[in-house]
Amino acid sequence: MSSTRKDRRSRRRKMLGAGVRTIGRGVLSTMPGGDQVLSWKRTGEDWYDTLGNLRGAAMKLGQIASQYHDVLPPAITEQLAKLQRDAEPLDFEDIEPVLAESLGDAQYARIQTIEPEALAAASIGQVHAATLDTGAEVVIKIRYPGVADAVDADIANLGRLLKWSRFLPARAGDIDAVLAELRERFVEETDYDRERINLIHLRAMNLPGQVFPEPIPELCADGVLTMTRIDAAPFTEAAPETAEILVEGVCRQVFTYGALHADPHPGNFGILDTGEVAVYDLGCVKYLELDTRRAMRDIVAAGLDRDWEGVHAALEDLGGVPPGRWESDNEIYANLYQSFADIVLNALEDKPVYTFVNDDLIQRLRTELRTSLAYWRYFNAVPETIFVMRTLSGLYWLLRQIEGRAPVLDLLERIANNEFGPFEDST
Repeated sequence: MSSTRKDRRSRRRKMLGAGVRTIGRGVLSTMPGGDQVLSWKRTGEDWYDTLGNLRGAAMKLGQIASQYHDVLPPAITEQLAKLQRDAEPLDFEDIEPVLAESLGDAQYARIQTIEPEALAAASIGQVHAATLDTGAEVVIKIRYPGVADAVDADIANLGRLLKWSRFLPARAGDIDAVLAELRERFVEETDYDRERINLIHLRAMNLPGQVFPEPIPELCADGVLTMTRIDAAPFTEAAPETAEILVEGVCRQVFTYGALHADPHPGNFGILDTGEVAVYDLGCVKYLELDTRRAMRDIVAAGLDRDWEGVHAALEDLGGVPPGRWESDNEIYANLYQSFADIVLNALEDKPVYTFVNDDLIQRLRTELRTSLAYWRYFNAVPETIFVMRTLSGLYWLLRQIEGRAPVLDLLERIANNEFGPFEDST
């Protein structure tokens, strides 16, 4: 048996072990004297330890799950949120063989010096500063051994864990569709040659106020990505007005170009002296179909007009509701759409330049979401939009850190007026 196969079996045992322990705690918590909150807390700690140690897709899944405060028990998401921080890097001697094997002798010889201490470490790989034989200062991103081979196993194991635990109020088919979308993105994230292509694509967009590193193709491979080095201050030092750069950037990425940087993590951004935003990690980019972008634009336009039938029609185009349900269930749908729209639009209309602070907007949305979960059977999962929603959620919390300010309502109106597209020839 190969070591790779042994690793996959070991990962499966660890994840399934966490699943069995989750079920066991759940049963015990329902017995007389059981403490459900304590059970969830211990489950969260268990998942944090298990997924964090496994790295790769397992850790990435935990990071995404941590954002769903309103679906998973809070005691679990509070623990999983710790996975958003930098991972503990591997010792250089453990990851250097990946670099040497991926590049080959001639390419590897071009690296004059490389810092053994990692600049940053994440779920898929870690980054080291280096100097080339030309004197150029670069950064080299190196993929952890084994993570690419483990994606399918990690996804399958997580699917079992979610279905067994029954934490998600969703049909098994919806869970499978969502996991298939996650798998596709994670496979891409482990392919650093794909990230090189993403970098080229987003650099070509010339997004106002954003700066991307330039890949060095001859020193890139499936498991290695070499890029120009961009030194910047931490994103937390950004001026509040920086928010407009990122919010408008998302509008352009989604509607004009159909290619969205879907990992707005604080460590993936920096601030230059010019006030521009440096974007470091392009491993997770979601490419959106033209029909999806049109339907999303139509939802925004109908929502601003408080046209609930129009919202429903656009959601039907998106696949978010079963076809033909408006005639029989329009009152239920209209009430749900109005409840969410009132919360968001009232807040934005009161503050044309919205400030991302700890106001009551998110709490009101959370409360409404908990109430609306009773109607989840009236909707379908839309895997195509999972990473769009992840981006919006991550961007909100990112901008909260700088109390960012942006004309969000104006940007929504520009989306509705098709100022950003979608345009047929932009993809």
